[in-house]
Amino acid sequence: MRIFPLIAFLLLLAGPVWSQAFRWDEAAALARPEEELVNSIVARLLLSREVAWTKYCNHAKVRDLAREAKLLADLKQEGRKIGLTPEEVSRFFKPQIASSCRLQEEMIMGWASGLPRPSTPPKDLPGEIRPLIDKLDRTLLLQWKALCSKSFDRADFYAARGLIEGQGIPAEVAKIAAQPLLPRSLQ
Repeated sequence: MRIFPLIAFLLLLAGPVWSQAFRWDEAAALARPEEELVNSIVARLLLSREVAWTKYCNHAKVRDLAREAKLLADLKQEGRKIGLTPEEVSRFFKPQIASSCRLQEEMIMGWASGLPRPSTPPKDLPGEIRPLIDKLDRTLLLQWKALCSKSFDRADFYAARGLIEGQGIPAEVAKIAAQPLLPRSLQ
């Protein structure tokens, strides 16, 4: 379960050909959604690191509320097509968007304060990174459809949070990303 995120991270560091090398195995992710959901979440967060680097280099703001609203509306529309309610889509994707933004903010603050910066040039956000995020989002929608009616417990949340942190994602970001796996009464 931990192999794919490590491979994805290494591919993201591989330089200009990373987008050709980054291949998300959608069939495997959908064949075992309960096992692979966390990998998909981590892969999305790893792509958020690339988003952060591009935004840092271009002096762009992390939050774009209009873009986030459009993304969520588009995801709700896609969710309807596969049988998810807008509430089910929001329950999953609002924390994913928030965790992505939080990770970007933390990374940008770190680079601005002198932490080591990536040695690779920034990627093209609309042309290279967002298509990969869109593909992951479609996979996440299908995985969530398979799991959203499951009755989650605290153990699901803590296991997911631990796996996400185990891939080098900061604790607070992992907590936000794993939030959909809390029992509804605790959200």
